[in-house]
Amino acid sequence: MAYQSVKKAAEDLERRAKVVSERTRQKERFSHLPYREMQEWYKKSFDKYRHAGDMWIRARNSKKAIQMYEGAIKFAHSEQVGKKMEERIRGLYGNGKRLEGRVYAIASIISLIGALFFTSLNLSGYATGSLASDTSLMGIVLFILGLITFVFFKSRKK
Repeated sequence: MAYQSVKKAAEDLERRAKVVSERTRQKERFSHLPYREMQEWYKKSFDKYRHAGDMWIRARNSKKAIQMYEGAIKFAHSEQVGKKMEERIRGLYGNGKRLEGRVYAIASIISLIGALFFTSLNLSGYATGSLASDTSLMGIVLFILGLITFVFFKSRKK
């Protein structure tokens, strides 16, 4: 399916999910339906929201998918099903956490390499290294920054 048609299908499923959920709420408020029939309406609403969330994932819009999954949780017919939806939501939020972890790891590596570069000029004994007296201080600062970033990255990973 082309991206536009997937997006259009996701929008259509989202609209249908909202209509069914509104009907479910109306039936819950104003009619005295038997428990079994009300459960069927809840299941319909849940399924519509879940399908809309799945389609938004295919359309690569995780923000809308999360909204649809949260709507599905409201109509979940059992605790286990609600937990599955929460796991899907956590999985969608997890993508950002992996990126955040990579940023910390890359910042740590760059800082440590920079520290090595600035301190190696003074350690090697070359004349160009001894011309700039601030390079050793910069190397120490980058080394400490790299260690702090590495420790923060490790603590966030747990």
